[in-house]
Amino acid sequence: MSVNFTIFFSGVVLCILSLLMVKKAALDGAYVWLMFSKRAPMVTLGIGGMWFLWNVLHMSTADFGEYRGIFFLAFLSIILLSFYGMRELLAVRGLSVLLLVCSDMMLDSVYCEEIFLKNFFVAFVYGIIIFAMMIGSMPHLLRDMLQRLLLSRLLRTFCGILALACGLLLIFMALFSAQMKPPISLSAL
Repeated sequence: MSVNFTIFFSGVVLCILSLLMVKKAALDGAYVWLMFSKRAPMVTLGIGGMWFLWNVLHMSTADFGEYRGIFFLAFLSIILLSFYGMRELLAVRGLSVLLLVCSDMMLDSVYCEEIFLKNFFVAFVYGIIIFAMMIGSMPHLLRDMLQRLLLSRLLRTFCGILALACGLLLIFMALFSAQMKPPISLSAL
């Protein structure tokens, strides 16, 4: 996938997320869908799990690829059994899986590329990874965070402005990175 497309798409998603945060009705709808819907786990864990299993099937031999069949069956059984045995906040765990596989794709796209403000984008992606691991291991944190956002208009506005600023910076990076080169080249090192 193209570096500029990945960065541009990430910026657009952040801008849309900022609009979602500012409007209380939209955030409330997302909260209800994520926490109480029976279809939300099917969507989040379904898409994230299928994408992860696709990555497992295409592992190289350096990544234990000779065991990919065993890994595929083990992770498939974990995903299927989670629908049966771990229903509480399963959509949040699925969102965590989805964020982690998206982060892998985003980091792969900028690997060994010379782009303007690459460190900002990589730090942003590592922030997503840390957030995904936190909500995957403790899904009640996302529930509490969304409840706090729903109660405080000032916090919602601050988070929305922060997401909008990061999104616009990512869009700027994607549109103008061809004209701007980093101050030091990788080949000069």
